[in-house]
Amino acid sequence: MLKKVFLLVLVALSFSFAEFYFAYDASEGSDTVSIEVFNCDSDSVSFAVRKRELAKQFKTCAGKRSNYKVSMLFFTVAEGETGADEEAECFKAYSDSLLLFARCGEAALSGKPLFSLDERLAYQYYFGLFNNVLRYIREYEKVNMAWEGKDALDKYNMDDEKNALLAMSVENMENAVAEVEGSREDKDMLLLFYKYLRAKYDWPYRCSIKPAFTCDTSWLGEQKAEFFKKYPETQYRGFIETQMPGFAAPTEEDKKLARADEEKIEQKNRERAIEQEKAERNVWVALSGMAMFGLPSTYTSHFDDNFDVSNMLSFAFKASWRSIVFQYQYFMSFGDNNKGGSVSEKGYALMGGLMLGPKKIFTVDVLFGLGYIDTYPLEEDMREANLDDESWMFAVQGTYYIPISDSWDVTAHLQARMNFVENYCRDTYWETGSYGNKECWDPYADANNERYWDDLQWTFSAGIGIRFWKPRY
Repeated sequence: MLKKVFLLVLVALSFSFAEFYFAYDASEGSDTVSIEVFNCDSDSVSFAVRKRELAKQFKTCAGKRSNYKVSMLFFTVAEGETGADEEAECFKAYSDSLLLFARCGEAALSGKPLFSLDERLAYQYYFGLFNNVLRYIREYEKVNMAWEGKDALDKYNMDDEKNALLAMSVENMENAVAEVEGSREDKDMLLLFYKYLRAKYDWPYRCSIKPAFTCDTSWLGEQKAEFFKKYPETQYRGFIETQMPGFAAPTEEDKKLARADEEKIEQKNRERAIEQEKAERNVWVALSGMAMFGLPSTYTSHFDDNFDVSNMLSFAFKASWRSIVFQYQYFMSFGDNNKGGSVSEKGYALMGGLMLGPKKIFTVDVLFGLGYIDTYPLEEDMREANLDDESWMFAVQGTYYIPISDSWDVTAHLQARMNFVENYCRDTYWETGSYGNKECWDPYADANNERYWDDLQWTFSAGIGIRFWKPRY
């Protein structure tokens, strides 16, 4: 299974590596036909950010496999390898992402290489593609000619090469190379070049090969000389002499360009973080609990003239998702009435609507829904009015958010709610007439003895509450 995963990765890498060996014709091959179905950003900085993410994903996958050894009294009683299946599964997802990335880059970056030459070689070392490495070493002049004048994406970032080279220890690399079919010369060349690449990007390793008070890199020349002594007629002489020089420090111009690239990457990361933050918080459910004290109107309708609604206390629970809001509101009015109790009106409303405005600071809710009201009349000979479910409500509600933490706010509310109240003839209004027939008795019936009445009531409220899971914009 692991070989299949490595094959998939090789296919993905081949999209970029192919240009080393032949001129790619976009009209050939079936892979280029489907490029347009991918949502590829043409911004090279975005590609650089994505490339770094893939490098981190590679590092995570490479870290899933490890070797263990159990010893007792100087004897090894158990040794082996763990995490191979987890590594294979991780690299399967990685190869899918890498293939998409290569396709997008080939389509959007106009031939700009996605990976540096050293980065590709490092990946090939890790996946055991030693024949490909040897092919490059033998044909380096042809490869360099194809590479001339091309700067790889994110060229000043060396972490990708370093992560790939450090994913396998030198000891494990030596064991892997030892199992390769080929001559001793080929194996020694592979190891020498790997040590050079590793030292090029891993400063501690470079200096640890020949310990000294200062970093002594003369070991490279010594090992090259030993190779020539061992293989005086080697075919690799030209490559070793020209492609494996000493380790030069970056110039001031390179450092300046590298800093400029890093600033672009950091800015892009900040922009992406903000967009991601918005997207995540935009689909969160913001939950609000609130208590409001309101004053119903006393002059807008006959409803207020006949029932005691001198004040109103509301408790509400609001849930918002994106710009959609739902609110359940329970309300009651305190005061004396002819029944001798303390509650003169109670009810509830279930409303939904739109939430407008910058959700982090201030919103205006436009709500519409159904409600139920149980009222007590002002006069003793009037019956209580149980307003049925067909009574509907409309509200405009403004909310100001006072930030307390990253997760919750204190909220201040102002609400204007209109109740359109209507009451069809209920059981409590039916009376037996003179002839034994049931008749609807309603103190608010008009001259035509209509069996229902309707009216409007406005309630203006203010209150405070708490909002949880708040959006960040």
